[in-house]
Amino acid sequence: MGKSPRLVIADECAAETNSLVYNIPVTMMDAYRGRNVILRSSSARELAECFLLTDASLIRFVQLVSLDEDVSPLEGAGVGIPLEVSLQDTAHYERLYRLVNLLDSHPVRIAIPVVSGFNKAVKLAISLNFAVKLELGQPDDSLLNVLESVLDSYLHHSYVRQPIEFFHTTLISFYLEQPTSLWDIAEENPAQLRYITDENKETISPRFAGSHLNTSLANFVEEFSNKLVSEKRECYDCQFFDRCKGYFKWPNSFYSCSGIKKILGTLQDASQEVKQDLANYRALGARA
Repeated sequence: MGKSPRLVIADECAAETNSLVYNIPVTMMDAYRGRNVILRSSSARELAECFLLTDASLIRFVQLVSLDEDVSPLEGAGVGIPLEVSLQDTAHYERLYRLVNLLDSHPVRIAIPVVSGFNKAVKLAISLNFAVKLELGQPDDSLLNVLESVLDSYLHHSYVRQPIEFFHTTLISFYLEQPTSLWDIAEENPAQLRYITDENKETISPRFAGSHLNTSLANFVEEFSNKLVSEKRECYDCQFFDRCKGYFKWPNSFYSCSGIKKILGTLQDASQEVKQDLANYRALGARA
């Protein structure tokens, strides 16, 4: 017997809900049991204990949001589960040394806010062989200048052995000529991931906490980007809009993206250089 339209719709809604990833405090683990989750805590011990209490296959990664406490409980716990560590205060970047032993049991990524002095934290993180995720809001000109120097290091210095996001995935996107949205790279696309605040409020990411959105979360990126295009301002004819989708226009939609477009242009040029280098290499091989 075929399913009624109402049941089909219900099944589709359930499938959509089950495919979502929820970024939650570990204290809410029971409420999200059976769902795909990112577990976060300021306590390494609390995260280590959660590995014993939930299905590891449903944990996308865990977030340690503070380096104020001992991180050793995570050494050897939840082996293989990716770990992201938030360096919320870049002035304390030397605390990254505490994390080196975690590389024996976890892929480790350091989330670094793009604020004054962030480049020192990035340099140390990559020297210690950590992957890096840059957390951008709407950087001013001084931060954009530093961001360009970090990009230059990523592209040209051999000591950079791990990805720096958003650079890494965007470069691959240009190389493959397959647009990837910065909302996805930053893990802020609410069609895929929802952030649950400590107060149990569902939103897009920490930078949206407390914001009143005039649309459903699932449709936010599409409706927000469409609105930006309809205003016929900077986004209207931007050559990088298929990758940005207005990511840098929140919360101030009048933010100038000239510096961001320069960085995206550098990544695009670099992808073409890689293609040309590979073509030259293959040509040499064919003539050998």
